[in-house]
Amino acid sequence: MLGMGYYYRKSRTGVSRVAERLLMGLWQREDVHLKLAASSHLPEAMRYAHSIFGKKEPVFINRGIERRQAMIENELLQPFPQDSLPSKVIRECFYQTKKMLRAERAHFDARQWPSGTIYHSPFYAIPAEIAACNSVQTVQTVYDLIPIFHPEWFPDGDQSVQLMLKALGNETQVVTVSEATKADLCNYTGIDPARVTPIHLAAVSSLFYPVHDQAVLQAIRHRYHLGDSPYFLSLATFEPRKNLDHLIRCFIDVAESNAITSDTKLVLVGVRGWKFDKIMAELAKHTAMRERIIVTGFVPDDQLAPLYSGALGFVYPSLYEGFGLPPLEAMQCGLPVIVSDIPSINEVVGTAGISVPPTDASALCEALVKVANVGRIRETMAAQSLQRAKLFSWETFIQNHVTLYERMPAAR
Repeated sequence: MLGMGYYYRKSRTGVSRVAERLLMGLWQREDVHLKLAASSHLPEAMRYAHSIFGKKEPVFINRGIERRQAMIENELLQPFPQDSLPSKVIRECFYQTKKMLRAERAHFDARQWPSGTIYHSPFYAIPAEIAACNSVQTVQTVYDLIPIFHPEWFPDGDQSVQLMLKALGNETQVVTVSEATKADLCNYTGIDPARVTPIHLAAVSSLFYPVHDQAVLQAIRHRYHLGDSPYFLSLATFEPRKNLDHLIRCFIDVAESNAITSDTKLVLVGVRGWKFDKIMAELAKHTAMRERIIVTGFVPDDQLAPLYSGALGFVYPSLYEGFGLPPLEAMQCGLPVIVSDIPSINEVVGTAGISVPPTDASALCEALVKVANVGRIRETMAAQSLQRAKLFSWETFIQNHVTLYERMPAAR
């Protein structure tokens, strides 16, 4: 996943950010001996690792023949920028060759690994040969069961979560990102709750913080054509479960009724997802409001803090989440948040934000008006956001994983 994100920056979602923090946190621990594995896309994973760690990069435990093939591909790619045409052609040729040979997936000889090895998959299904190896303990991270409960929100044929659950061994330990996801998982699979450990995520402190420098705030406004207008911000992949069409309708309602100032904007940050056309169709219905709804597309990480910090508030009306990382990122920037009152997001926001039923238009409209028009409420909510965000840290996230590893019984 991280290797693919190295080549396709727009595919770097919250899940990849979590995997990267786990990787970096474990690598920095003196009591953890870390090695890497790529169940697919090994050349990309190796280039990613080299870009992050340089000559100190951890060893990949993929089979020797797979590593050698990946090294040949990467040596051919070395002279070319990663987005260049020669780079794309070389990678496509290797990919098609592996596809023709049915060698897209990696294979592992887990029996050769040292005693006490723990294989932790932060997203994809645990490979079969590892799951079948009694000398290796396994850990699987589960973010949510959304594709199972709401398959209509995903492309046909998306079986990633089903395959991941199917690959869970009888002794595999499971990490969930919230108590809500743990409850969903146990209720759906019948797995012993004692094997499931909720570990909350955090927001990266170097990326998400209050920005007070007016020059930086003005530069981000200029970049995204915001002028001097106040604006609400939402950050999410453009897909049905994020409920953005509902947010658009509610914003237009309060804007057209003059319940908020006539220059207030709604800024939607995110990449196109499944059924993106539904959201764009909602926008197309309101051509008169086109100038007040800004769709930025992908925004690089280093531009998010000033974009958050300059907003009136952050709005996240999602229908279903495993955790709800964007609201936490917004709170860490000192931003008032308006969110759905679903269990996972309530775990994150607590009483620091305004929670509304995700399909209640009146409640969302009222919250938008309150945050837009009452400075005292914004100031109080901003302070509460910063205080609440302090409860979540990547240091605790890493330590909780290490504690889990330490208490796992020795493999047979």
